[in-house]
Parts: sequence; structure tokens; C-alpha cells
Amino acid sequence: MSVFIVEETNMNLTDEIKNNDSVYLRCGRSNNIIVDNKVFIHDVRAIHNHNGDMEFISYNKEDGSDRQSLTVYNVESVVVESVYWSKKLFLDE
Repeated sequence: MSVFIVEETNMNLTDEIKNNDSVYLRCGRSNNIIVDNKVFIHDVRAIHNHNGDMEFISYNKEDGSDRQSLTVYNVESVVVESVYWSKKLFLDE
């Protein structure tokens, strides 16, 4: 299952990520994420759960042409450190 979250600074995403296959962050263009209190990842827009291993997705260009991913294994916690370039990315209908 996929969920869309309106993220905020210092928001703990651990439960949402562990209970869903994919989490999409709706507000920030450049979200800073801290994984397990030691891994810092910049520009995160989506997180995919693969049985405890997390794939963090970033798009450096607005049109999605520069997609990059990073996989962190055996993730225990995920926290939004900060939200930058805040704007709603998906319009509610």
C-alpha cells in the first residue's frame, strides 16, 4: 500500500514506512532525512519499503528526469530532519 504524507520538520516516519510499501512526501522539494540516527540523506521525495530495507528516492529536477536512489539495509528509524522549498507537490482534487 502507498501513502502520501504532508511532512514536517522533526516528523518521525518510522511507523508509516514500516506499515506501508511506499511513502511519498508531498510538501518539500528537498527533504533532509536521518536514518537510524546516523545516515543523512538530502532531497528525499519517496521511500519504498523492501522488507526492512528502505530505498530512498530523490528527483533533482522538477520534471523527474534526474531520478536517483539509495538503499539502506535493516532500517530501524526514519526522521525528517528538515523540509526545504516547501510547496504542495500534488494538488488535492
